[in-house]
Amino acid sequence: MDNEILTLFDIDGTLVRGARCHYMAFVHSVSKFYGMEEDISGINYAGKTDPQILREVLEMGEIPEETIERNFQACLDYMVDYYLANVHQENVMALGGVKELLDELQTDKVLIGLTTGNLERIAHAKLGRAGIDNYFSFGGFGSDSPKRPCLVKKALERARDLYGYQGDQVFVIGDTPRDVEAARPFNLHTIAVATGRYSTHDLGETGADFVLESLENVDKIREIIGLG
Repeated sequence: MDNEILTLFDIDGTLVRGARCHYMAFVHSVSKFYGMEEDISGINYAGKTDPQILREVLEMGEIPEETIERNFQACLDYMVDYYLANVHQENVMALGGVKELLDELQTDKVLIGLTTGNLERIAHAKLGRAGIDNYFSFGGFGSDSPKRPCLVKKALERARDLYGYQGDQVFVIGDTPRDVEAARPFNLHTIAVATGRYSTHDLGETGADFVLESLENVDKIREIIGLG
């Protein structure tokens, strides 16, 4: 077994920025299935899963629970279809240091996965648009569960089932307090990066094991995960 270290990355605000089309997929889907035209940009999406965000939006619009349930999966499916149809217009960009870091981890035979609230097909389309999808063959996604800790559990299960991972050097890397909190039930190492809406001070208060300004200092990250 080559892979003794496992890294699990969040996507938005950690690996990439500029995913406007994802927001528009919510807007169009909610309008189509629930007739809601309200502006939903005021919701704090950071660290939440797509199903969780959708439910919050609908509850904010006072949509009856029965109506929410009846159309919920169809709405999520339409979000995926909308995103895939429009992602070619998306200006998604990998954040500074990301490609270099992923190259280094791949060279060092570190197992690289995802824990993201994105629905799986949206996640891969978004990463593809940013030119980094080829690094990620598994993970835990919003399509697996609305609860973020469950995404970490699913990513760990897939690392074991697909790659035979049996190690205990697992690092969850994200830009929100929710990324850190989701790793806690599994006693995993956490690296919080201030490349999203939260400052290093905010992230430091979460109890993350390591807090960085960004992923640009690749040597530092290699040292943190035991490669330096």
